[in-house]
Amino acid sequence: MYGDFVLIERSGKVERAQRVFLGDVKDKDEAWLRDTLFNNPEIIPIDDIDTAFGPLVPLCTELRTDAGPIDAVFINEHGRLTIVECKLWKNPQSRREVVAQTLHYVSALANWSYADLQRQVSAALDQRGNIPFEVVRGRTGTKLGERKFVDAVSRSLREGRFLVLIAGDGIREGVQSLTDLVNRSATKAFSLGLVEVALYRLGNDRFIVQPRVLAETEIIERRMTIVDMDGAARPFVVEDVAEEEETLAERKSSGNKEHLRAWWQPILRMKFDDPEQEPPFWTQTNNIVLNTPFPGIRIKAYAVVDGSRRIGVFVSGTRRENVLMIQKYLTRERKPLQKQLPDGTVINVGDDWPIVAYISDLESDDEKRAWIIKTLNDFVNVLRPCLRKWYAEARRQTI
Repeated sequence: MYGDFVLIERSGKVERAQRVFLGDVKDKDEAWLRDTLFNNPEIIPIDDIDTAFGPLVPLCTELRTDAGPIDAVFINEHGRLTIVECKLWKNPQSRREVVAQTLHYVSALANWSYADLQRQVSAALDQRGNIPFEVVRGRTGTKLGERKFVDAVSRSLREGRFLVLIAGDGIREGVQSLTDLVNRSATKAFSLGLVEVALYRLGNDRFIVQPRVLAETEIIERRMTIVDMDGAARPFVVEDVAEEEETLAERKSSGNKEHLRAWWQPILRMKFDDPEQEPPFWTQTNNIVLNTPFPGIRIKAYAVVDGSRRIGVFVSGTRRENVLMIQKYLTRERKPLQKQLPDGTVINVGDDWPIVAYISDLESDDEKRAWIIKTLNDFVNVLRPCLRKWYAEARRQTI
């Protein structure tokens, strides 16, 4: 429940904003909402949804795909794509249809190469050249490397890592029904967000736009059914978007954890031998996290900054089901993995952390960070090809 906006002028005059709805006000319709969000991306509360996709850079509207045109597409300098579908939520049927439509967009984009994206963006903007790269470089003002950017976007497309936002006004349907639809239908490692855009009118020609992130406490799970080698079928949680996402309360209290984040800075800046490995990111749990080609499986590092000397690198899943899905592959390939992973690495197939390497005899912070950097790089070199192969194998067994 949200209260009304009240404007109090310096003179003491009070003006209350009137809540209005898209479609009921002249020229304020889905197209207006699309253009308003596209031209003013700061309206979208990206930090409250998924910080990995910000800051948002408008790319194009009406991007043509095999599944139909996408209302608005954004990108960031790290190659992460955000697609926005705008809808007036006036009847239950349209609500279900728009969610299903976004799933079709995800499937279409996941089959694209960077060349496909470049071609369709160029067509939408009627411009030639490497438009995605040029748009981001021009908007961010950073020294963006073209090859690195293209590789990052290609990786996002290949792995299906998109942020899908459904934006509309008056969203009233229970989020659970939408979640159920996603659980039944989705097989990609994308993030889903529902944003209600409330519109208020001040006088005759001024409007207030208030974005509201819906279901921020609910985890949207994407599942697919995998047939095990013995023929049994079971659901598999592909990705838990909120696993590492900070809550609002954590963000407000993060100031007292800045010394922890600072300790990890050399590791956050590390370079990997594998050019496709995404940069690591830090979480409020004081872990460094790496995404892998197998959605829902992460490589992490831990260190007790102000206490124990023990540090480690390990493999874990966003859900227990994810770890269970790689058990059969670990069992099958345990011996060659053991030979390739760093000395001292322990493989316990049945554990929540099935692969762990740790050490406790280093004294200086520089020694600890150097060990973590080397071990993370070694884990990536050995495990990324395996996890990519395992995920492809798992998908071939998807029903």
